[in-house]
Amino acid sequence: MVRTRVGYAGGKLADPTYARIGDHSETIEVDYDPSAIAYADLLDVFWTGHDARGASRSTQYRSAVFYRTAEERAEAEASRSRIEAVRGPVSTKIEPLDRFYRAEDYHQKYYLRADRALMGEFSAMYADDRAFVDSTAAARVNGWVGGCGSPAAIERDLARVGLSDVAREGLRARIMRTAGRAG
Repeated sequence: MVRTRVGYAGGKLADPTYARIGDHSETIEVDYDPSAIAYADLLDVFWTGHDARGASRSTQYRSAVFYRTAEERAEAEASRSRIEAVRGPVSTKIEPLDRFYRAEDYHQKYYLRADRALMGEFSAMYADDRAFVDSTAAARVNGWVGGCGSPAAIERDLARVGLSDVAREGLRARIMRTAGRAG
């Protein structure tokens, strides 16, 4: 995974916002390096990350995979079929991505923004919010703070995200506390 952004897709309203979302759905855009991770592996993460069996309570929060290419569509449909074979029918839709609208800055990197110490470090690293949101380092740390990533992978990548020694140690401690509660 290179970077992530949250936003809106799947609707007809031009320039949706959180307050004026129209018929769009909240979604996440993932940029990835196909030489490092396959699209099928990203789909596995998607299916593992939520219960796709229940009916969506609204268009805004519905379960969907938006594809860009015919190959992505075929892989998404095949992965949904594999999930249905194991779990039974799912409500997740597979739809073309006509356009992704980036959500407001305050929605980006939600978990990371709640940590003042880490945000102080990232604010010093990035001159503007767009650069922060588009950074691989911010995407990774946001995921870690949100409870994603194996301890081994986090340890492997922690030195590469540009944090100070103090921030790295604080993040390590936080991750260990969270892992202790989950286990």
